Amino acid sequence: MAETSTQAPDLADLQHWTWVLGKAQQMMLEHGFDAMAQPAAAMLDPTAAFRASADFWADTMQVWQRFLDPSRAQPFEETPEQARDKRFKAPQWREEPVFDFLRQSYFTIADHLLKGVDALDGVEPRQKDQIRFATKGFIDAVSPTNFPATNPEVLEKIVETKGESLLKGLQHMMADIQKGQMTQTAEGAFELGRNLAMTPGKVVKQTPLYELIQYSPATEQVLATPLLIFPPWINRFYILDLTPEKSFI
Repeated sequence: MAETSTQAPDLADLQHWTWVLGKAQQMMLEHGFDAMAQPAAAMLDPTAAFRASADFWADTMQVWQRFLDPSRAQPFEETPEQARDKRFKAPQWREEPVFDFLRQSYFTIADHLLKGVDALDGVEPRQKDQIRFATKGFIDAVSPTNFPATNPEVLEKIVETKGESLLKGLQHMMADIQKGQMTQTAEGAFELGRNLAMTPGKVVKQTPLYELIQYSPATEQVLATPLLIFPPWINRFYILDLTPEKSFI
């Protein structure tokens, strides 16, 4: 197979990416909490906000220094959670300077966004959890792994397939938009009794509220008193019996 090269974003792309995420942090801190009970200005201690801003720009400059002159910069210290992040498991995220820069920038900005939420004063714990949840969702959405131009694996696949993978992805996206929901698996990939909910059993009681399934014994001896299981009512009955490898039953 012929070797392919990954076309990396140029310096202008990197500068724009950093500006976008930096602006996003500013918007989140200044305007992201308007719907809460108190104005954001009242939640933030001015001294803490100034210190957080100074720390953010200092860390940002460290990221740039590691990119432009790695020999003089302090190494990037990943947290255990960042090291386990499967989105960045491809070696290009650490071996290629451009993508290593994107990874470090993303982690740095994400870390400061979450620290900004933790620094909010006068917020109920439940409310702060909600803000943190929304912020985490925003952080996940803007990950460089989600955009073809900043994902080395996607770029490599586009080059390898001569653009066919990109067209196929766009086709799936348009189909999902037309359906109004995201496709998680191929249509018809799972069928009850064939490769889903395969444990032998039968419905022994039906009511307007529930159906009671009695599963066939899987061992020679069983307990005299059966175990009654009520799965979460928001899910299908087979949530506890997906596949033989992932079956609670």
